[in-house]
Amino acid sequence: MSSYNEKSIKYSGGVKAFLNDWMIAILFVILVALCSLFSPQFRTTANIMNILRQASFIAIIAMGEFFVILIGEMDMSISSTIGAVSIFFAGFVVKMGIPMLPAMLIVAAMSAFIGLINGLLVVYGKMPSFIATLVVMNVLKGLNYIYSGALPISGLPEEFNYLGAGYVGVVPFAVILMIVVAAILVVFTSHTALGRSFYSVGGNKEASKLSGINTKLVGVLAFVLCGLLTTIGALGLTSKTLSGNVTLGDNLLFDVMTIVVLGGTSLTGGRGRIIGVVIGALFLQVITNIMVLVSINTYWQWVVKGIILVVVVLIDSRSKKD
Repeated sequence: MSSYNEKSIKYSGGVKAFLNDWMIAILFVILVALCSLFSPQFRTTANIMNILRQASFIAIIAMGEFFVILIGEMDMSISSTIGAVSIFFAGFVVKMGIPMLPAMLIVAAMSAFIGLINGLLVVYGKMPSFIATLVVMNVLKGLNYIYSGALPISGLPEEFNYLGAGYVGVVPFAVILMIVVAAILVVFTSHTALGRSFYSVGGNKEASKLSGINTKLVGVLAFVLCGLLTTIGALGLTSKTLSGNVTLGDNLLFDVMTIVVLGGTSLTGGRGRIIGVVIGALFLQVITNIMVLVSINTYWQWVVKGIILVVVVLIDSRSKKD
């Protein structure tokens, strides 16, 4: 009898752990099935590819935020970083005549530097990440507007549009890029000591120190990675319009946070998966897509996304108590 009870408890715990890890994937499959059932237009190949393309760059940006939240912090500056990448890249190429590849490397270095500043303020300056990155966000926004004069910079080369609108066969190039980035990060977080250290630091910083992990380096690196991945997403978003815009990321911070938490990443750190972030991005994009198809206006879309975030955070808080 005792053996039976032990097996039952073990099985129950396994099921609970499985549901905690893969609930978003299960809900995503249910959501897609329901949308396909009630909207013939939703299940068309063109619409599915559009959903994948629209989710790709925001997913890559969210993968960057994932590392910061994984260590129990948050980066509020990504909206201004997106604007900086967009407007400075366009300025370098259009106004200064710098070739696209060197310009991409320059803005990547800029974003990494922004992440470095965030990391130093939080890790060495002991500032709460919310405050530190909020300050950086506002300073950076001011610099963006000073540089651009509050005007878009258009005239980027037509070939740059391939990044955001090109196809490889029937698959958008953006989707392939998202898959490649996600695959690299899955290997990094699952099969390298440095990648696993993000989980350790987010789960228990003091224990991580005692085990020999350089927690300060990991903390700063999380913000740097966020900046670098934001660069990729911001360049992709810029390529769609072939113009730099300081306001490009203004409405994306909330979506990014929602995606990361929706994907199963704990706001207190130590738990989450890259694949969950990707599914979270697709989940949110499917909801947005179906609301557009049934003509629900933008304001109600904001309401729905807000409710989703509240529900997910409440579930996350309850799971930690249990």
